[in-house]
Amino acid sequence: MKPYEIQELEQCGFLSKMFGSKPAENGWKELNNLLANADDINSVTADSVHAALKKWGIKFNEENMQQRSAIYRKLADTVYTEAQTADAAAFSQLAHLAEILDLPPHLAKLADKGAKTAAYFIRCRKLLTGEENLDIHAINELFNYDYEDGLSIRKQVFQAHFNLLFEDIVKEARYSPEQEARFRDDCAKLDIPYEFKNNIVNALQKYRNLWDAENKKLEPIELDLPLEKGEVCYAHVNCGLCQNKVIEREDNYFELTRKFSIDETVNFKGEKLEHPKIKEEITALLELGHFFLTNERIIYLSQKNAIAVKIDDITGAEFDDINMVTFHGKNGNDYLIKFPDEAAGVMHILFGRVKAKNI
Repeated sequence: MKPYEIQELEQCGFLSKMFGSKPAENGWKELNNLLANADDINSVTADSVHAALKKWGIKFNEENMQQRSAIYRKLADTVYTEAQTADAAAFSQLAHLAEILDLPPHLAKLADKGAKTAAYFIRCRKLLTGEENLDIHAINELFNYDYEDGLSIRKQVFQAHFNLLFEDIVKEARYSPEQEARFRDDCAKLDIPYEFKNNIVNALQKYRNLWDAENKKLEPIELDLPLEKGEVCYAHVNCGLCQNKVIEREDNYFELTRKFSIDETVNFKGEKLEHPKIKEEITALLELGHFFLTNERIIYLSQKNAIAVKIDDITGAEFDDINMVTFHGKNGNDYLIKFPDEAAGVMHILFGRVKAKNI
């Protein structure tokens, strides 16, 4: 426990020597060095403190209360960060330092409160890294905290820890059961509930579904759907059947600028102002229906249409990383299926596994 380090004193300049003035800062450095050289703060006497300050023309008064509080706080930070029990010898050193610095009880209490808060952050972080010897209950007892006293700090520590790891989860777009187990263990170490805001919960669930789609064994689901012999269904989800179309529309640029200038491409027909038309390719939603993935086929059913394509007749599938999966048929036909955002990636992965017979 070494809260104090030796500090080099300032050299007195020519004018200081001429007029007999002394840099007051050296007095506090002298006191710091006195404490740094002491093997035990309890061995430092009030007389030695006053003597160190007197050499530089300093006496205790209201004006230097802040400097004394700062010196006390240094030791308090170390004590609360390292103490293992409430009766540790370091606490007696802290009380002794307050006495020889003639620090009022209310200022010592204020410094203790700040030191405890800072140390609590540090020790909670160390709980997560495995560097802390005490568990959270022992730390709370040491700090004289009840469950609520440090709850906000513990949640902040976990949130900062989670945010760093969440970046990797987002990058990989996967959330494994092992990762969840580690987070739950971290929450248990800090004695806080395993809970997140709704947007984080939704993101984690999405990444878990993707992990499950890649790693879990595919299990048949029971559906009231006529299937061929030996055919089983692995997934069913609501969807939309889409089609790529080329549409013609008016160029909005001329619509916005016609009040200011008339372009040479604009034609007049009577009193009507007609703007040039441009062609644009869009993906149009044709209708809503249901998508089924079996070990033999992809099936789309709606009130108007029924489409079934054998897996072997599909060369592959493309996912737009949002909600659209395009299945490419060997006959040159493409089947564009729009899924709910949370299901599209899952269906793309499941199709790939069925296609590769990785079931």
